[in-house]
Amino acid sequence: MQLKFNSNFYFINKPKTWTSQDLCTKFKKIYNFDKVGHSGTLDPNAEGAMLIATNKYTKLFDYISNKEKTYVVKSLFGYDSETLDIDSEFKKIHNINLNQIKEEFSEAVNNKLGESFQIPPKYSAIKVKGKRLYKYAREGREIDIPKRKINVKEIEILSLNKEKAEIKVKVSEGTYIRSLISDIAKDINTFGIVSELKRISIGNIDINHISYINDIKKLDPKTTPNPLSQNEIIDLPILKVNEKDLINIKNGELMNNDLFKTKETYILEYDDNVVATYVPFNEKYFKPDKVII
Repeated sequence: MQLKFNSNFYFINKPKTWTSQDLCTKFKKIYNFDKVGHSGTLDPNAEGAMLIATNKYTKLFDYISNKEKTYVVKSLFGYDSETLDIDSEFKKIHNINLNQIKEEFSEAVNNKLGESFQIPPKYSAIKVKGKRLYKYAREGREIDIPKRKINVKEIEILSLNKEKAEIKVKVSEGTYIRSLISDIAKDINTFGIVSELKRISIGNIDINHISYINDIKKLDPKTTPNPLSQNEIIDLPILKVNEKDLINIKNGELMNNDLFKTKETYILEYDDNVVATYVPFNEKYFKPDKVII
């Protein structure tokens, strides 16, 4: 069975001012892929690491094991804006010198460690009642925004300079850094907005990875960049299959339980390429969850 493997994962820098979709569209156009998707949006005002997949590997995003993200955020305290960053008109509300309240500020920052609930910014892509929040905001409509559970795994103050702070933070998937900065500010009785945001890691992979694509504008259509191995992203057991198995897999046929050592989701690989995922079905068989060929 002849197969064309052109599905992969890539780790790439999103330039500031680009939307996440802009990045996918550009990558797709450069290499003429059928489909390019991403594992999670990054605000246009932000730059940094994004995980993208091409063609059928977009089906594998559901299996990513570690979706924690690490950011370096520069922020202004004593300032406020409608979008909680400098993308909209911002103004100074309070005179504040963080160096003079270093202990109080450090306590407010460190108190964010662990699990808590967060209200996302009204200018965000989260859907409420089938409509994205930023659309309500642009219409001037007030709407109750449901709280979301977040987990701040690590947080560290990198520098303080009067009203400016630079913070490094590792957070669970779905955490809004703009809201986090605003919440820290509330704890010291002021306002806070994001001035710069850079994502430096997704899961255990950071921007120093050998395959990190730092500048999409320099990519050459004649040479495809190095992809990430799916084993770096998806932590599931692997079953190696033979060429003779491929037709049955493509047809979505069941596979005997004896082939699998444990009762969990398996990645099926042929020639180091993912061809399917299989899950327990009954006492005798595993069934396909997603077929990638």
